[in-house]
Amino acid sequence: MRGALVLFEGLLPTVIDSQVLTHVRLVREMLGIDIPVVAFACTADVHAQSSAALEHARQTAGGEVHLFRGVRPALPGSLLVNRRRLDGALASVGAASFVHARGDYAAAVTGALAQSRGTPMLWDCRGDSRAELYERMGAASPLKRLPLALRAWMSQQDSTRAGRTCAAACFVSKALQDLMADYVGTKPSWVLPCLANEDEFFFDPALRQRMRARLGFGSDEPVYAYSGSLAGYQLFDEMIAAFRAAMQDNPKARLLVLTPYVDAARKKLAALPADRVICKAVKNSEVNDYLNAADFGFLLRDDTPVNRVAFPTKFAEYALAGLQVIMKQSPPACLAEAQALGNYVPLEEAVRPSASPAQRAAIAAAAKERMGRRAGIRRFSEIYQQLATLTPPGR
Repeated sequence: MRGALVLFEGLLPTVIDSQVLTHVRLVREMLGIDIPVVAFACTADVHAQSSAALEHARQTAGGEVHLFRGVRPALPGSLLVNRRRLDGALASVGAASFVHARGDYAAAVTGALAQSRGTPMLWDCRGDSRAELYERMGAASPLKRLPLALRAWMSQQDSTRAGRTCAAACFVSKALQDLMADYVGTKPSWVLPCLANEDEFFFDPALRQRMRARLGFGSDEPVYAYSGSLAGYQLFDEMIAAFRAAMQDNPKARLLVLTPYVDAARKKLAALPADRVICKAVKNSEVNDYLNAADFGFLLRDDTPVNRVAFPTKFAEYALAGLQVIMKQSPPACLAEAQALGNYVPLEEAVRPSASPAQRAAIAAAAKERMGRRAGIRRFSEIYQQLATLTPPGR
């Protein structure tokens, strides 16, 4: 069996590496299904960065990765232009038993084309794109609200097209599946949370000891980790306040911040005692080393329409490393997983004893079966096998 995976996000690192390139490599290795990646970059800057990352992408995927220049989704007529370019791209890739379209816009572009070719398409819905745009509208100046409102309307049209032309769909949470049910109708659909690569994220007591010694953490010092950007929805300032409260209860508490935006983060962290905080940028391949040295991971999200249907990859990474995860009540899908795994820590109870190595190992082992990439590939075996037998809508 041979498929094709289409995306319009370019080949920027981290998420594409973990959620796309590693996926197609493991599908090939574990299932024997070859899935070339057909990536479109829709701005000159993203195309330049993607071109520079192309060889790395091919090595990570262990197979074909093709990069093409697209036009911005927000531009009038982009759907037709990108569909015409995708037609040529798929022709160069060769015959496919199915097409896996990552994201609403990719599915909207791909769907009609897949129909005309008699190829079933999987709509891989990653979140509520329209709600994301409405959130941006709330913080935008009046001058920018009209373009964002137009894009929100276009996003709804993308969902309509994706639902109408897909043969099946998958969603990162049950809440997202329910939200999109009217678009998908009675077609087959599945819920698969965002996954983490168990070869990169795991708990190792010996690694923990080495990293804590290297970082100068005492055995009686609880370590709180934050891994991510400084985007507003990640509530960095609220995380700092929570750590300050934890430090008042236990002055030995430490904070480990892993972010690409070190200078900006250090400015925000300046009010905390310098000897209690480590803030640095590390390679994605090194993140697990630092998570093993920590005891708790911050994953703070407000209860918003976007977060109600989300499942951040960060939760899977924390869980596979055996961390206790400090959360509010959102995202509900992550909250439910944390309660099932036994690593949920309510924000108001952030001060508690660290888990023992045995407890962490148990959390990591359970998380591996629920959110590990290899376990997810077994689910995709069922999905791709069924997808390839489906008749595209309208045929």
